[in-house]
Amino acid sequence: MKTLISKYWLVLMALVSVTLFTACSSDDDDAVTPVFPQVQPFAGAAGEVKEFTFEANESWSLSSDKIWCKLVQGEKADAFVINGTAGKQTIKVKITDDDASNDKSVAQLFLSMGGQKVAIAEVTRSAAGYKLQVFDAAGNNITETGITVGYKDLAEQPIYNKFTVKSNYRFAVTNTPAWVDLEGGFMVGTPNKDAVGGVSFKENQGVSAKYAIAKEGNYTITFTSEDGKAAETVPVIFEGMPEDMMEITHPNEKNASIWNVWNVSLDGKVFTQNGSKLNSNETNEFTFHNFVPFTLKTLDDAYKLVVFEKTKNGLLEDQTGAVKLQGEKGNVKLTIEPLSSGSRTFVVYALPQAKYKTLENGADDMLENNYTEVKIDYNNCFLMEVVQKENSSSADDQSSAPTIKENNWLDVECTKDVNGMYKEVASSFLNYNGDEIYIASAAVGSSLTVNPNIKDWDPTTMMETGYLYMIGSDGKEIVPEPNMDENNNWVFSFLLPETAPVFMAFQDNGKVVKVLVVEPTYNKSKKHTSIRKIRK
Repeated sequence: MKTLISKYWLVLMALVSVTLFTACSSDDDDAVTPVFPQVQPFAGAAGEVKEFTFEANESWSLSSDKIWCKLVQGEKADAFVINGTAGKQTIKVKITDDDASNDKSVAQLFLSMGGQKVAIAEVTRSAAGYKLQVFDAAGNNITETGITVGYKDLAEQPIYNKFTVKSNYRFAVTNTPAWVDLEGGFMVGTPNKDAVGGVSFKENQGVSAKYAIAKEGNYTITFTSEDGKAAETVPVIFEGMPEDMMEITHPNEKNASIWNVWNVSLDGKVFTQNGSKLNSNETNEFTFHNFVPFTLKTLDDAYKLVVFEKTKNGLLEDQTGAVKLQGEKGNVKLTIEPLSSGSRTFVVYALPQAKYKTLENGADDMLENNYTEVKIDYNNCFLMEVVQKENSSSADDQSSAPTIKENNWLDVECTKDVNGMYKEVASSFLNYNGDEIYIASAAVGSSLTVNPNIKDWDPTTMMETGYLYMIGSDGKEIVPEPNMDENNNWVFSFLLPETAPVFMAFQDNGKVVKVLVVEPTYNKSKKHTSIRKIRK
């Protein structure tokens, strides 16, 4: 019996111990660990009021260790200790001439939280009689409000916002934030003589030009006397890049001109671009899958996607939402919805929100030349021109569907004669029995330019045997004008005659290798008076 009782008490005591331990552990888990900010230095002369900002994660108290360094909180204008609750705090510090000195004086501000006390600010008071003030270009005293940092112009050149320093002592700038570029790299001044300086935003220094930096950011420039007895910290602020500015990083800009056309498959999953530069003859093809990445840089990441579709009536603002930008913080992915058949061409722009709002008539105001071109004012907002169509051949094929442009800019749809509509005509009149027969259509009188897209094809080597035979429906031969495009491909231009359809038989070494049939259509479109009234 005694043994059983003893075992019972042992079990009971063990349970009590576990309960107590669990309770203590729970209390510890709920306790908030105080997080203290880094020490912030600032300096000034007697009579000045400085501000600094910190964040506390629980209730706090702040104290000064010098009689001349006083804290301001509400009705308390000369306090040595103030209190508050968790959150972001902006504190005013009054520097007085109490206990004046002929040398600089240093005070510390201590933050108390969770039973801990840590110095979070160091205040330096200049020796008595030392005075320095800073003024903006308009003559306003900005010693306490802060120097505004400039950005850059459209030519990527830095803009240095000017300021003037008035001081009764010899000084030098001894500290600037990493993102602030001091004009000339340094600044010094002599007693009682105006010194002019400038500041501009420096990229890639831990902060982004997309976002404004307020006084509460605690960034300062320090002006220090030559003898070390005085110092003045002045806030620096930044309004962010201009609200109407857009900077775009294109995914393939090192290898190809941003104006090179992209091709995307009908399912929207394969994007390709020719990798040729405007000043280079070398070409390579670059492929992206599912999306094309871009980096957009504009104020507060506020942009508006503008998409035009190329049609016979000009550029029409697309309302279907087929083109999308997905992502955040300016890192976006451009996607295109699948297309069941046919083809379409989009011209895509991303405008700063503020710039878009200035368009009184929406996207129409971006266009010129009877709505066929986008004004060069928006070149810096250009993302891509993309043609979505079926890939009719692989990279190893000898040929593919001809590329046809109307008026040298508008893509004309060209499809393979899969039903064999013109197979008998090609065989009987053109001596061609292959399956490389393609069909396109255009209005009579249209100016057309055709690139046959035949691999390794050079008409100059086939002048004697012939390289192109072209006839109308009346059987009379038509002679198009040969030329070279910007990629050194042979193209052939002509006006579609009333005798359309016309038949173009392209020959290689005296043998027909491809046939193009251009059928007539009737342009029923009305005069383009308003893009919003006319839809494809």
